[in-house]
Amino acid sequence: MGTLTWTGVARYRRALVGSYRVRTKAQALRFVNALGFCYAFTSGPGDLPALFDVLDTRSVNRMWSWAWQWKDELATERRLFYGRLLRRKPTYVSLAYLPHFFALTGNVGEADDYLQAYHEGRLGRVAKELYEYVREHGRCSTWTLRRQFVPRGDRAAPFHRALRTLQERCLIAKVAEQEHGSFAYIWDTFDRWLPETVREAGRITSTDASATLLERYVRTLGAAPARTARDLFEWPPTLFEAARRSLAGRVLETNIEGDPVLVHAQVFEVTGRRRAR
Repeated sequence: MGTLTWTGVARYRRALVGSYRVRTKAQALRFVNALGFCYAFTSGPGDLPALFDVLDTRSVNRMWSWAWQWKDELATERRLFYGRLLRRKPTYVSLAYLPHFFALTGNVGEADDYLQAYHEGRLGRVAKELYEYVREHGRCSTWTLRRQFVPRGDRAAPFHRALRTLQERCLIAKVAEQEHGSFAYIWDTFDRWLPETVREAGRITSTDASATLLERYVRTLGAAPARTARDLFEWPPTLFEAARRSLAGRVLETNIEGDPVLVHAQVFEVTGRRRAR
């Protein structure tokens, strides 16, 4: 077997992304489901692919038009999840992998999950009160929430941070859009919107969840430095190490041109064989 190189890894990534030519909503959904999770628009931290990488058009305006419309429709139809789950960037997640993300939030699917997070210092006061408002009143638009939580003349930054935090912790979800008048997202609590995801997450341990996501990530990239994967997922060090240990035999630890990396066993076999020729 030949030596794995970054050139070989780059070739693997180009072949993976190049195998998709996306021009329709159905093709976009197949891409997300195949990768498990990716950035919704442009590429970002961790070298994770994004939808823009596979859109079959040279028009930037058309890229944004397609991507913006599809993320609204696919999320509203509950065919995938759209939200800020990775490094605070808009992310698509296949419903097959969403329970694993939820299992790592610390939530257990109870109505007081947010209180536990608040008492542990993982949720701020504005986020707590915003969540309570949505919980009590049901679906709310961004503008409704803004009027409630941003007094006239005050800065909106704390409000937007709270919305982002609640998304990242899978406490609220975008469930629709309001297009008459001013455009706005419609929000509801995550457990009301996707109760089946919450139930499935209850059967997944944190180690299994992190191992599943780490394996999927490494398989998508072919190989990645361990520090890059740690920075992407932002898990506690003990959880990251537990995930690595549980993947022994499937995700290998090796070196590429002197860099310690994680590489998927299948990718190592394919790229190594090609290099040996």
